[in-house]
Amino acid sequence: MKKGLLFGILLLIGGGGLAVLVQFGGKPENLKSWWHEFSHNSDSLPWCPYTVMEVDASKMHIKEATQVIFLDQNLFWKGQGATVGPEIDKKSRVVRLIVTAGGAGYSPTTTAEVIGTGSETFKLGKVTVKNGKVTGVAFISGGKWHDTPRVHAYGADGRVEALPYSGTTKLKFDNGQVHETKQFLSGELHGKWERFRQNGIQVFDKEFTRGEKHGAHIYYFNDPIDPEDYKTQSDAHLKKKIYASLWLEVHEDARREFSEYPSPEANEWAIKKYGERGGVFQVHLLEHYENNKKHGSFEGYDYLGNPTFKDDYTEGLRKSHRTFDKIKKG
Repeated sequence: MKKGLLFGILLLIGGGGLAVLVQFGGKPENLKSWWHEFSHNSDSLPWCPYTVMEVDASKMHIKEATQVIFLDQNLFWKGQGATVGPEIDKKSRVVRLIVTAGGAGYSPTTTAEVIGTGSETFKLGKVTVKNGKVTGVAFISGGKWHDTPRVHAYGADGRVEALPYSGTTKLKFDNGQVHETKQFLSGELHGKWERFRQNGIQVFDKEFTRGEKHGAHIYYFNDPIDPEDYKTQSDAHLKKKIYASLWLEVHEDARREFSEYPSPEANEWAIKKYGERGGVFQVHLLEHYENNKKHGSFEGYDYLGNPTFKDDYTEGLRKSHRTFDKIKKG
């Protein structure tokens, strides 16, 4: 653990920081583990997992939503249909379980257990059955209840971590170019989800808040567009090569500039140079969402940048629609 991080956490704790460190046995790794758990549901606290963690996407595991299942210990009974829901406090922690459907056909030896995200923290007691219906489930202890599936990371020991993942995941092509990045907070998409092609050109850029679409979602065309005035003149003295496009030209420059080509660094350099010389990565579709509903403008464009349609939405309802005539440029 870096000293700067340790001192930073102690500073955040306040004047009793050193006493807290003593409380953790004087071991910085214990303090670090505590801070990881304490701040894992935050996207703004210093050094919280959301801002510092980065894991390969292949090391992720999806756990189902938290739920209670019933296991009938009597082989000759086939109970089914019983469901329970949680009563939760302000911190989303379960305080008791409420039977929402008693089902039918359960024996007095029926037991219950919690599965899915956070199940490790739960301990249930006796299941009460009357006339084949579940009438109650004793709640002994437990933590947070998750209504949706959550993403978890595999730990160093190869086991799935109990806490839902907070941080960034990355998936890469064989050449090292990033294919996809996702940001998660407590196992839910939160922040940006970006996808790229093998040459570094972006496929889309989407924004999420707590697992819901919230913000702009932008989709791009596959190929970049050269500036209208792009020309490459042949010069015998300089021995300048004529290229079919500016995109090909900047990539030839990148090939000479970098010892490793193709590579993520070469792609990034070529994309930057292309933009500086007037090249465009054309938007195909622009969408806006709020709380998982279409909200705002939805705009479509053709390959040359001409608008094709424009819709306006308010809380999922389309309020207006307009299409545009095709326009030829050049």
